[in-house]
Parts: sequence; C-alpha cells; structure tokens
Amino acid sequence: MKLSRASLLAFAAVVVISGSPALSAPKAKPAMVAAPLSTWSGAWGTAPSASQAVARPNEVRAFADITARQVIRLNLGGEALRLRLTNELGDRPLKVGAMSVALAGPDGEPLGAPIPVTFGGRGEALIPPGGPLLSDPVVLQVKAMDRISVSTFYVEPTAPAGHRVRLFLSPQGNHTAKTETPGEQALRGPGLVSGVDVRGATQRPVLVTIGDSITEGAGSTPNADMGWPEQLAARIAARGGEWGVVNVGISGGRLLREGSGPSALSRFDRDVLSVPGVATVVLLEGINDIGRAAQPGYASEAVTADEVIAGYRQLIDRAHARGVKIWAGTILPFEGAMYYHAAGETTRQAVNAWIRTSGAFDGVIDFEAVAKDPAKPSQMVDGFHSGDHLHPADAGYARMAEAADKALFGAK
Repeated sequence: MKLSRASLLAFAAVVVISGSPALSAPKAKPAMVAAPLSTWSGAWGTAPSASQAVARPNEVRAFADITARQVIRLNLGGEALRLRLTNELGDRPLKVGAMSVALAGPDGEPLGAPIPVTFGGRGEALIPPGGPLLSDPVVLQVKAMDRISVSTFYVEPTAPAGHRVRLFLSPQGNHTAKTETPGEQALRGPGLVSGVDVRGATQRPVLVTIGDSITEGAGSTPNADMGWPEQLAARIAARGGEWGVVNVGISGGRLLREGSGPSALSRFDRDVLSVPGVATVVLLEGINDIGRAAQPGYASEAVTADEVIAGYRQLIDRAHARGVKIWAGTILPFEGAMYYHAAGETTRQAVNAWIRTSGAFDGVIDFEAVAKDPAKPSQMVDGFHSGDHLHPADAGYARMAEAADKALFGAK
C-alpha cells in the first residue's frame, strides 16, 4: 500500500514525539571542567648521568644486597613530599627492594624513625628502562633548608644511571627502617633520587639552573651546598621567599654535544621543563664547548660563536613554547684554565656580547662582570676562583649568587 504525503508526515511526527533513539535530539554535553592546578613544586633536583663501568677512587658504581643512603637539602618547604627516581638513561628495568625517608641533621644523620616510601601502595618498585618513577606522597612537614635522608635497598645487582653524589653505604641487607647502622661507609656513587617535590596549598614558582660544573658547584667545599644556585636558594629562604631552586648542572656538560652527560639541547625538556612549577630557567653553558677544541684530539669539535648562539635560540624557543622565562648568565673568564686558547677567548667574548645586547633572553645575569680581573679581563680575579682559573671557590660562588639575586629578584 502506497502512503500519501500526509500519512508520511504524520508518521514522522509520531516517531519524533515517541523519542526514537535514531531521531531524538542529542543530549547536552556536560560543561568542560578545568583540572585543578598542581600543588606540587620542585624543591631539589639533579640531572641523570650515564653510568660508568670503572669506578674512580672512593667511588662505587653498582649495588647488590646493600642499602644506600642519599642526603638532600630541600630549597622549599611543604606539608608532604614525593620522590622522583631515575632510570631515564638505563637500558633495563631497575628494581627497588625498599625505600624510606627521614628528616636529617646537619651532617646527614637521620632524625627520628624513617618513614616507608611506597609506589602505588607497594614497598617494592620496578622502574622501566628509559623512564622515571614518582613515589606516593609522604606526609612529612618540611621547611626550606631542611635536609632529608633517603635510604634505598638494592636487592639485585644494579648500576643506576644517576648523578654522582655522596652516599652512605650500609653493610649487606635491608637497613631502610634503621636510624643508625654500624659500619656505614661514605662514598661517591649514583644517586637514585633525581628530584624531590613538595606539596603546599598552592604551587610555588621554581627556578631551574642548567649548565656545567660551574652550575653544579665544582670547586666549592664538598657536600656543603656552596654552589651559586644553593647559595641563591639560601638567600631566598633567609628572607622568607617562596621560590624553589632546582640545580640540574652536570660537570663536563656541554651545550651542543655530549660531554660527561647528555648535551643541554638533548636534556632540556626532561631535566628542566618537567620540573613541577618551573617558571624561570637560568642557563650558564658554553665554556666546555669553547674550550674542548684546545684538548688533544678534539680540534674537530671547535665551535663558533654563531653555533653557540644557535643552540641558545633553540632553548629559548623551547622554554617560551611552555610559557617559561629563560635568563642567561654570561660565560666566566677562563685564561689560565687547562683548555684556554686565544681563539676560544674570542668566541667567548662574542657570545657574551650577543647575550648582553640581543634581547633574545628574558634577562641577563652578568656573571663575567663580577668575576673578571679589571687588570686582565680574560681571567678571573684572584680570590674568586678555586685555583684552576675555571671554577669559582665558595667566595666566588657567593658573588655569583648575589649577582643572580639582584638581577632576578632585585635584592639589595
């Protein structure tokens, strides 16, 4: 039977009114709700480094059935903390048998009963190759300049690709629940903890410093937090400031090529832009790129000022794409250092001139101005360096921290 036009229209009306799923009006979508801002902020950090098969004197590279304790000074306070463990440069899963954290005294000794650290509610953890692992939050009230002691029990033979730090190694077995372990030995070795975040009511801004040994603090008093980023953090804390400071300098690091670790260009996103709360970066890198050509066998790795500047521009663009400001420190004088050469000095001066005048960075910290000898600007003034004409001493780092504080925060 053929339906008339009137009948078809009537049928359609009935279908719509009856609410057929095929023809009913679509349901309104719920309004998009913005995710709450993170309340975690970086309070300390360091950069992963590739593990070396041969240990130096008084150094360990691998662990097995042993507890290693790492002492960390926090540069920001909070009501809880979480640990970031590194296996980004590892090529196999890394097993953690147990871990604990406690407040520590001035010499790194644990104060009070250690608190077990968990991962998804479990005491053990397996970190995948090429990745980090965040712990569950640990409820522990901490202040800026507090120290924490983190103990890790390694069940099986493990050589973490962590930054070389001072570690306290206990005799065989799991000692993570102890406040004191007889026979503990202090050595240098790879630290599994590469970052500590703290939780507050809101996220606080974080300053991340990236560079080479001068940023890491080589030449300063060992294990005393006297590098310029650490002294800057102490200045901020002394006046009640709410900025975190995270230092990801690597001794021997370079801007353009691999050195003692990955280049700044290759590690920038992982080591800098991943830090919770990162608001500003200070870049002080390039002297190892410039000086390397003077070392035997490395003439082919000579760099020009234009190449260094091109590397800087890459980091500027990557920081700005994430809404992060990036400041540059001028490169310190290095005449008298083991890899000084006249062509390198010309390159250094050209790079510094560009840093000061280009306007490409969000700001400039003129470290060269506070370090150079007025009578011979190509070298550091006596009393500033540690004796090698390359790395500052504690007093030199103090002047760098003061210069950074004035430039960044307008401190007196």
